[in-house]
Amino acid sequence: MFSFFSGKNRSLGIDIGTTGIKIVELKKENNVPVLLNYALSYDSGSLLQSNSLEMLDGQTGRILQGVLKKAEFGTKRGVVGIPSFLALISFLELPEMPSSEIEKAIRFEAAKYIPSPIDEVNLGWEVIGSYQEKPVEGGQPIRSGQKMQIMVVTVPNSAVERLSSAMAISRISVTAMEVENFATVRCLIGNDKGTFMIVNIGAKATDFTIVSDGIVRVTRSIDVGGAEISRALASGLGIDLQRADRIKKSSQMNLLDSKDQLSSLVGPVIGMILDEVKRLREIYHKKNPLKKIEKMIFTGGTSKLATLTDYFSKQLSSECQRGNSLARIGVKKEYQGIVQEVAPELTVAIGLALRGLEISSK
Repeated sequence: MFSFFSGKNRSLGIDIGTTGIKIVELKKENNVPVLLNYALSYDSGSLLQSNSLEMLDGQTGRILQGVLKKAEFGTKRGVVGIPSFLALISFLELPEMPSSEIEKAIRFEAAKYIPSPIDEVNLGWEVIGSYQEKPVEGGQPIRSGQKMQIMVVTVPNSAVERLSSAMAISRISVTAMEVENFATVRCLIGNDKGTFMIVNIGAKATDFTIVSDGIVRVTRSIDVGGAEISRALASGLGIDLQRADRIKKSSQMNLLDSKDQLSSLVGPVIGMILDEVKRLREIYHKKNPLKKIEKMIFTGGTSKLATLTDYFSKQLSSECQRGNSLARIGVKKEYQGIVQEVAPELTVAIGLALRGLEISSK
């Protein structure tokens, strides 16, 4: 029996980001997911983001191999995250039809939205709801019928192949691959009722996910993140990026003070994220007037920026908070202080590991 088939009640969540690798190992104890181990590596430069937004061949596998060796995880079974910028998430409406015909209809409709040929993508879909069409009162009557609401996720085959190759180098037994947005939702929201927007500020990109009653409704990604904030500080203060990054992570910056020098330097970058939040909120509320977004939840390494959630709360006149990535897992008391410090950076990895435990329990 090979070692990577062991640890059936354990799972790794492997998040390969644009500037680092994050891995979390969870184990089910008395039906509760418990954190056993984690690893973060930021010494590798750019892992995924090349000019074509594709993984750099060979590099990721070698770095992952080194991280796994040092961390000494108890299993090599894991769920791998697919970066949001590599995935296209679309929402379709189709008339109710026999299950045997659904996939053919989805592939036909999805081809209208996908920029590349349908045979060059990995396609997944899920029926997320249905509704009954009704005649418009006082207007032209329409045929009443049941409509299915379907979420379609497509990822280029080349991206899946590169991720698979990186895992094979490290002898990881991949139980599933999942787009990061869904892992983030599982970690921060689970099955909680309500409508929320998650803002995941990574190093080079920010992902926005609107989720209502546990179902993803809107996703968006922009090429702005923590690295842009560091660059703005470095340029404005005439210092190197390492020092700028330390300032960013300190409590020196007060985004609520418009006269604060540091705040004014990063203002344009924060403003791009704020503008996108406002735009997506407006679009969603127009389409769903009865389901207002109740809360903005921030995560990712840059969510630890001092006064960030207070600033957004003031600008949006809405409740904003940093997500609690540890809410759905157990952490031993002696490790809580250390883990809480890095928890926002582990959100995606925790969500992926939770998916792995779900798969192993079936």
